[in-house]
Amino acid sequence: MIVLALCVHGAVPISGDLRFERTNRTLLDRGGPGSFDECQVKYPCVLKVGDEWWMWYNGRAKDCFTGQIGLAKSPDGLAWTKANGGQPVFHVGAAGTFDSTKVDHPAVLRFGGKFHMWYTAGPDQGGDYRIGYATSPDGLAWTRENGGKPVLGPGAKGKFDDSVVLHPAVVRDQQGVLHLWYNGVGPLKKFRVGHATSRDGIGWTRQNNGDAVLEPGEVEGRREDYVYNVMVLLEAGTYHVWISSAINHPPREYRDHANAIVYASSKDGTHWRRAGKPVFYNGPRGTIDEYSAFAPYVVRRDDGLWMYYSCGSLAEVPSGSDNRRFDTSLAIHRCGARRT
Repeated sequence: MIVLALCVHGAVPISGDLRFERTNRTLLDRGGPGSFDECQVKYPCVLKVGDEWWMWYNGRAKDCFTGQIGLAKSPDGLAWTKANGGQPVFHVGAAGTFDSTKVDHPAVLRFGGKFHMWYTAGPDQGGDYRIGYATSPDGLAWTRENGGKPVLGPGAKGKFDDSVVLHPAVVRDQQGVLHLWYNGVGPLKKFRVGHATSRDGIGWTRQNNGDAVLEPGEVEGRREDYVYNVMVLLEAGTYHVWISSAINHPPREYRDHANAIVYASSKDGTHWRRAGKPVFYNGPRGTIDEYSAFAPYVVRRDDGLWMYYSCGSLAEVPSGSDNRRFDTSLAIHRCGARRT
């Protein structure tokens, strides 16, 4: 009972040695033929809304590329039902706009009497990604802000993010300042993580002189290729980040320990201290996360921390087709559970 009370009041500190046990269950089924989420259901963002848990997620169409954002609801965080009749709650933009083929990786906050969402946006051609911003009174009907233009584009020439920016994670601190962490691609051609701040969610100032704040490092003695899809939780003046880590991760093939979720902490959101061991790696062959475990989203519950995350498996498909299938799963840290 004492341990449970500590969890309820948030007194159990977050650290890199917490043990998360995977449930090995898929929380949302992919949609049927012709649905917006026929190929993929990933990038969960979970908030408590009243007595329910709400999850905004990215669905990919049959082409496994066109992305829109859906919403699911749950009374307990385990059993989920798609809202809006299984249709997206946020659609791609009109032809010729900056988000005409892809709106995904939602980062949703609720404050000031409405919901706020920052998202990855892709145009008609190629991967010229930017970050967009929309608001909603109810979490279902969204209005694009900033005149329908991106709120964050590429960085200065030669910076780590001078080509594309995507995959937002957003936190609002006690002073009302918004903090955005995002992936950037530039001269090094692979993901790094940047940090920017804002008062209004539209005008962002890059921190760390516009340089990356999270770079590839080592995971148990092996060099990371890139770091991506982060999630940040602010508690008691400390920023906690869970990082998606690629470690010699071949495209569309299974490899043991090729991908991991890694923990780090920071006092300012820019300078991070990483844990020595990963939270966990991609699963064994034949499991729902055999290909990858990434894009975590952590919420505090009475019994501990619940980590929703994207899981990748490999399907048998015709030669030349994309054999990756991405779903959403859950791992749970129960109060007092530490890794041995």
